[in-house]
Amino acid sequence: MANLRLLQPAGNRVLISGNEAIARGCIEAGVGFSSCYPGTPSSEITDTLYELADKTGMYVEYSTNEKVAVEASAGAAITGVRSIASMKHVGLNVAADALVTLAYVGVRSGCVIVSADDPQCWSSQNEQDNRYYAQLAGIPCLEPSDAQEAKDMTVEAFKLSERLELPVIIRTTTRVNHTHSPVTLGDVEKRTSKPEFFRDANRFVMIPSNALPRHDVLLKKMKEAERISETTRFNKIVRREHDIGVITSGAAFNYSMEALDKLNIKASVLKLGFTHPPPSELILDFIKQLRKVFVVEELEPVLENAVRSIAFGNPNSPQILGKLTQHLPRSGEFSTRIVCQAFSKE
Repeated sequence: MANLRLLQPAGNRVLISGNEAIARGCIEAGVGFSSCYPGTPSSEITDTLYELADKTGMYVEYSTNEKVAVEASAGAAITGVRSIASMKHVGLNVAADALVTLAYVGVRSGCVIVSADDPQCWSSQNEQDNRYYAQLAGIPCLEPSDAQEAKDMTVEAFKLSERLELPVIIRTTTRVNHTHSPVTLGDVEKRTSKPEFFRDANRFVMIPSNALPRHDVLLKKMKEAERISETTRFNKIVRREHDIGVITSGAAFNYSMEALDKLNIKASVLKLGFTHPPPSELILDFIKQLRKVFVVEELEPVLENAVRSIAFGNPNSPQILGKLTQHLPRSGEFSTRIVCQAFSKE
């Protein structure tokens, strides 16, 4: 069984894909329940967990559809069992009804939803950007840029979910899901809690008289999430040089760094891994001394719009370049060449 390497002790370094790294993150986080509706580029997450289920004691389910997968994982999390539901991006359309209401209900134990987006339509019927679902539902979103971050963010997502009592989306893309890179394994957390349901009709029954106050609760939670995004290790300035800046996330971070090195451009770089809610103060502090800022992200101009909103009204606001200025394409998967061409336009 090739995936036995995922059961090696903490400190070992293994070459694994992003999907396998997410599976290892689930093992390290002591996840007790995994559900999915399989679809590329997410399928190997559950395939891996299923292969190892007899050794980890995890319950693994291939659900009837994505909505059932989210509801099953939500049920586990509400009873105190850490759970994960994984699917490809279009699967979140099927699960949206359950997901948006789950944000109001909240969870008691960590609940993570993996949405694997597919720029370039390698195996999909569209290129939708599921960061919009995080905005729609009002829940946090994390974006790894490689396998190491995929594992680390998975572990952190369960802690974040429990701190906020909210489901958390991990938004990957095909390149992160399928690319192999070295990953240093962490400690495996032992499960201590036993499933137990506590009746609370005001919280768990979303009739209108209960839903309205729960919306206010959700808004307060997202305020707390924004404070966390300001200090998380996944949002950081990795370079501070010159008067040109780059704000980037996910796989686009790798292309951006390669493009800067190839073109020998000295630029400040802000890497965002906790992208919703965005860290407004960190972004404002990053851009205020810059002349121009490139926002490099795959698919929709989600971060670009956020940066423009944050910069609005700032007297020293830099020129913001990206998809909305035609410097970068709004469709297709990025590459180092595409980012080099964007940087070369200015």
